[in-house]
Amino acid sequence: MEYRRLGKSDLVVSAIGLGTWQWGSGTYWGYGKRYGRDDVIKIWDEAVKQGINFIDTAELYGRGMSEQMIGEIVPKDKGTVIASKYWPFKPSSDFVFRSVEKSLRRLKVDLIDLYQVHYPNPTNSLTKLMRNLERLVKDGKIRYIGLSNFGVKGIEEAQTALSFSDVVSDQVHYNLLARKPESDGTIEYCRKNNIAIIAWSPLEQGLLTGKYGPGVKASGIRRLRPAFSKRNLRKLKPLLDELEAVSVRHAKTPAQSALNWLLRNDNVVAIPGASNPKQVEDNCGGIRWTLMEEEIQRLENACRVYLGPA
Repeated sequence: MEYRRLGKSDLVVSAIGLGTWQWGSGTYWGYGKRYGRDDVIKIWDEAVKQGINFIDTAELYGRGMSEQMIGEIVPKDKGTVIASKYWPFKPSSDFVFRSVEKSLRRLKVDLIDLYQVHYPNPTNSLTKLMRNLERLVKDGKIRYIGLSNFGVKGIEEAQTALSFSDVVSDQVHYNLLARKPESDGTIEYCRKNNIAIIAWSPLEQGLLTGKYGPGVKASGIRRLRPAFSKRNLRKLKPLLDELEAVSVRHAKTPAQSALNWLLRNDNVVAIPGASNPKQVEDNCGGIRWTLMEEEIQRLENACRVYLGPA
């Protein structure tokens, strides 16, 4: 495993972490039907075996069940970095104090390593929320402050509100197909200001694994997403073919090549989810090797054809 420092913090995390949106989420991910608690234990055991020391959750995931399972499964004396997120769509920014206490109880920890604002909420004061988070740092409830799904303007506003802390990370939807953080300047801004990028859905919910194609039907709520329609899967096929060709040259899988493309930027860490241990093992094969520049360019060209004009 490869490890990277998370922005201005002293947290050193595995370049590939583990996202836990799936844990406890039956509606979207099929928890309780396709897999359950025993599978989650096996997933975490494989993550530890692979050297993963970074796990990301949120109070929203499984209505707290994801945090609760982490509290029950993940040992607190093994150096695991735990990140969680605050859902800010509440009547007041003061609700963060109650949310942190609930998360601490579910996670069975005294301190959350990285606490992130899940989304911008323009109806509440971001300045007040950031000052409340800084108070939680001072009180020893959270170690570092992060953001999630924020652009440059929001990051700047959040940082300006802080008096002695820094925004150390921004968790964004980023992968070969999701390029908004590049086009809106977030990736470059964070690189210049030493703010780590945490890439969620780095495999676009499986689209970049090669599992889905024109003849493969998506299951669950995925089938309702336009990205998984027959028409879009046909449009995506040339990119997937290029990804497959690149992968064969390196004896890797398409998922590993997609992660390698993402992690070529050393300011980025990825948090793919997993519904079985084999997916964890496969994901961890996305690092400690390098795509050639010519291969990166071919992938970029295929992406431009798929995505269309910027």
